[in-house]
Amino acid sequence: MLRRALALPALVAALGGFVHGDAWAHAGVRFSDPVAGATLGDTPTEVRLSFWEKPEPSLTDVRVSDTTGAVYQIGRPGPVAGQPLSLAVRVRPLPRGVYTVNWRSVSAVDGHAVAGAYAFGVLVSPVGAATVTAIYPVASSYEMLARFIFILGLVVLLGSASAEIARFGGGTGGTVLGVPGWILAGTGLILLADAQRRSAAAPLGALLATSIGRALVWRAVALGCAGIALLATRFTGPRFRRLAMAGVGLATLMVMAVHAANGHAGAAQRWPWALIAAQWAHFAAAGFWLGGLAALLIGVRGSPSAEKASAVARFSRIAAAGLVVVTATGVARSLEAVSSWDDLISTDYGRVVLVKIAVLAAIAACGAFNHWRSVPAAAATLRPLRWTAGGELVLASGALAAAAVLGALPPPSAGRLAAPTGLVASGSDFGTTVLVRLTTPSDQPGPNRFVVHAVDYDSKAPVRARRVSLRFTPLDDPGVAPTTLTLLPGPGDSYAGSGANLAFDGRWQVTARIERLSDSVEVPLEVETRTPPQFTSIERIRGQAPKYTVQLPGGDYVRISPDPERPGRSAVHVTYYDLIGDERQVEDVVVTSAAGSALARPNPARRAGPGEFVAEVELRPGLNRIAAIVRQADGARFRAAVEIEVPDR
Repeated sequence: MLRRALALPALVAALGGFVHGDAWAHAGVRFSDPVAGATLGDTPTEVRLSFWEKPEPSLTDVRVSDTTGAVYQIGRPGPVAGQPLSLAVRVRPLPRGVYTVNWRSVSAVDGHAVAGAYAFGVLVSPVGAATVTAIYPVASSYEMLARFIFILGLVVLLGSASAEIARFGGGTGGTVLGVPGWILAGTGLILLADAQRRSAAAPLGALLATSIGRALVWRAVALGCAGIALLATRFTGPRFRRLAMAGVGLATLMVMAVHAANGHAGAAQRWPWALIAAQWAHFAAAGFWLGGLAALLIGVRGSPSAEKASAVARFSRIAAAGLVVVTATGVARSLEAVSSWDDLISTDYGRVVLVKIAVLAAIAACGAFNHWRSVPAAAATLRPLRWTAGGELVLASGALAAAAVLGALPPPSAGRLAAPTGLVASGSDFGTTVLVRLTTPSDQPGPNRFVVHAVDYDSKAPVRARRVSLRFTPLDDPGVAPTTLTLLPGPGDSYAGSGANLAFDGRWQVTARIERLSDSVEVPLEVETRTPPQFTSIERIRGQAPKYTVQLPGGDYVRISPDPERPGRSAVHVTYYDLIGDERQVEDVVVTSAAGSALARPNPARRAGPGEFVAEVELRPGLNRIAAIVRQADGARFRAAVEIEVPDR
């Protein structure tokens, strides 16, 4: 037993050495203003960074410097109103030159740090200095060990509680393991707090004042409640001991819930609460199954008996349910975290997932042997159960070690999804003399870099222009005035410029004006900026039109309901309502639709109520995108977009 205990830290260290520190976006920058490589016509007043995970402002540093090392930022970065993933820092007026933005941020979700740098220019192109770099600290073996000890303690603690409640611990297995489990969990929590303090490069007091610190405190509070309930078992009789151990189990489940919410699942962009629930169920099922197995082995020491055989049979049913939950939730979390088969081989995270899968498969094989051979024989002999279950617990330690390593590594899906998709639009003037191609690195609204290539329509020779400009007109918001951006000669035969002209999501007409020495032409283009991810629920009731409900940032909702949902003309009802279901007064609604990869087109909408409009939409077989742009009387604008898969029937 001592050799096994000493082997556990070595197991974590071995898995930690298996990690090479792949550079995947963890809490990295999604977008910046100015964008990387931008050439600005004037000094910006601030530098704004938007992250993939919510940053902790007090633990984030942004430094803006020129080529001599002089710094220009004023104060520390602060939050941006209405943009929880963004931080901004003010800057002094920037003279002509190239500037580098160095940043280091700590995720407010899981406490992991990431740093990076990029360059932009003011009245000069940052040629050779525009590359975006990111530094992802190598995963800390110290943090992995801390997470392993913490997870192991919680699994043992929950197993001890379940053994007492379900009466498969023999009256002693549960209480004997409770105290060691609580001590392990407490030790792991202290080590985890120290590991996150080191990662944040901040004093413990400063860390505790952040959301990361508050999560540590809530873990400690719940663990303290478990300790009080555990202490109560020492001063109560058998009648109340089960009740006290139930309190231990409930408090342990609370610790697990807080831990799951402050990990990778809590940082997900889509369905975070569903992923948190899955992670919590995965964690809890492992506690009932693997922690309960340890309590069972202690409870059935000695000679076999009918009572012990009954306890073994009860636990076998719990273990079977635990295996199903662990497998199902583990598959769901892996599918979300690993975006391709190649990630399983080419990334550290994927390789550790494969190790965990292999270990869980071996545990399942041991469990199957126990279910079919050891459990039926328990009334006569407990030796097969003890041998097989002992090996199962050793393998379980490996699975928990793998889970600890995964908690310290960034999942590859974060980095693979981090690269934004750009916009591409092509067109010609009315006389078909000039062909223009417009590209951007991002398809989202906000700061962007616009690159135009203009060639002769017939010869495809580059067009030499004395001036190139873009005029941006929002197609779904006729009350918003157009803006103009002048482009400068860029690399090759391109013209480029940076600006936040695509200010919000939706359809835009971008008119490229090419001014040559002898004449000028205008080329109309159309682009559609992407709506940021929105939480959408789908309700389907037989005999009724389906309801796609989008939750807006302010807590209101937009419901889009196509009637019927089949190819052909459909009456799409758009309803804007508040949290309690009352319709909100709407000034106007624009409904757009698109099938497949086609550009969206508006559909006339008529008012049907204070917050309801109806539009006639032509649905096509396959994927249809429907968006509703809602404008209130005070000028507030919301856009809700849904994707509808229409069957071909």
